[in-house]
Amino acid sequence: MNSSIENTPCVILAAGISRRLRPLTDDRPKCLLEVNGTTILQRMLENIFATGIRRVAIVVGYKAEMIREHLRAKFSQKRFKFILNPNYSTTNNAYSLLLAKKFLEDENGKVAGNFLLLDSDLVFASLLLPEFLSHAARNKIAVRILGEHNDEEIGVTVNAEGIITNIGKHLAGAVGESVGMELFAPSTATKLFRVLEQRVHSGIGRTEFYEASFQQLIEHGTKLSMVNVDSFPVIEIDTPEDYRQAQQLILC
Repeated sequence: MNSSIENTPCVILAAGISRRLRPLTDDRPKCLLEVNGTTILQRMLENIFATGIRRVAIVVGYKAEMIREHLRAKFSQKRFKFILNPNYSTTNNAYSLLLAKKFLEDENGKVAGNFLLLDSDLVFASLLLPEFLSHAARNKIAVRILGEHNDEEIGVTVNAEGIITNIGKHLAGAVGESVGMELFAPSTATKLFRVLEQRVHSGIGRTEFYEASFQQLIEHGTKLSMVNVDSFPVIEIDTPEDYRQAQQLILC
């Protein structure tokens, strides 16, 4: 087992209400929707644990107890850190990510190692995550280039070296979609949480996507590399159409 991966903590963001998927999410969080008989979250966690990662924190909010009960039933031998976002109905995922800061800090208040960030609505083949983690870049974002794209996706533009130059919604010239899978080195994670704190405390960060903080890092010189994940089935579920497409994926 790769010790560096084993010691990489993972943060999963699962606090949102997912209004665009209603009525599917009227009675459950989006991550508990089933794709081919398995919940999105269960499949994601199976893929995470298969890499050797052991420490997982899940930021919860909407119907949080359903998530806790589901994981107690499906992963009775595993331990999770649940982080509650009590303001889930009025905040966005940047706020949820900031709440995970203490989970990642050591006794000196520093992010001591790499950390993996995942959105809880991501459905992907089991081989994707090991490939992503093994990519040489220290700071990286998984990007889907092939297939149809729309303005609601988190788009990215890149330079000739594959370094992301812009990230966000409604992005002109986007080459692909950031699917919601990132890994950050300790120094970058420290900068990221500093930016998140500034933006959240100023007010704007409470209701924005965390990619706004990524963009600020980029503009101040941080290099975030694109990892092309087109070789693997992957979809981020935001709409009923995404959910229908996910049922057609061959996940292996």
